[in-house]
Amino acid sequence: MLDVHPPHHGISGVRDFFIHLLTITVGLLIALGLEAGVEAAQHRHERKEAEATLREELTQNRVTLVSMEKETNRELDALANVLKFLEDLREGTKGDPKVWDWDFNVEPLQSAGWHTAAATGVLSYMNYGEAQRFSAAYQEQQFFEEAVAKAFSDDELLATYIVKGRDPREMKPPDIESAIGHVRQDMADIRTMSDITRATLTLYDKALK
Repeated sequence: MLDVHPPHHGISGVRDFFIHLLTITVGLLIALGLEAGVEAAQHRHERKEAEATLREELTQNRVTLVSMEKETNRELDALANVLKFLEDLREGTKGDPKVWDWDFNVEPLQSAGWHTAAATGVLSYMNYGEAQRFSAAYQEQQFFEEAVAKAFSDDELLATYIVKGRDPREMKPPDIESAIGHVRQDMADIRTMSDITRATLTLYDKALK
């Protein structure tokens, strides 16, 4: 808040009036300049702090995604074995039921820094190109998380065919056919997830440059 005080003595003439007006104008300009400088410095500090947070967040997420990509290949191999087991079972060959012993592992990705930066308006202080690169990386990350949710949902459906204490080799023909469809869908989901993983890693790298 800027305060303008009246002169301590009366204005005796036009010259005094313009001197007083000039003094007020210069004072206001200096005050506004100082205020703008303080605000700009605060914005720079907030921007640098947000950039550091986002870079740290994406770096951690990148490590997580690389690890998960290795798990994705393992899961696809495991599901391929389950599919072969079911197809053989459909033809009358009973394979090793241990192929059903697999799990679907995912680790959560972080996005708190991004949501905070967006909510507080700090993104507006960033260079446009840099803000766009961060935005693209987190948008692709959202696509990845949606693909994970889809794969996890289909994986849970597939798990319903394995009831505790029941030998999967005793599955009925209708269940075999249904399970084959779920395995194929689950494999398609995981392949999609893998494709989005690679795209997300590429955008992470662009944002982290």
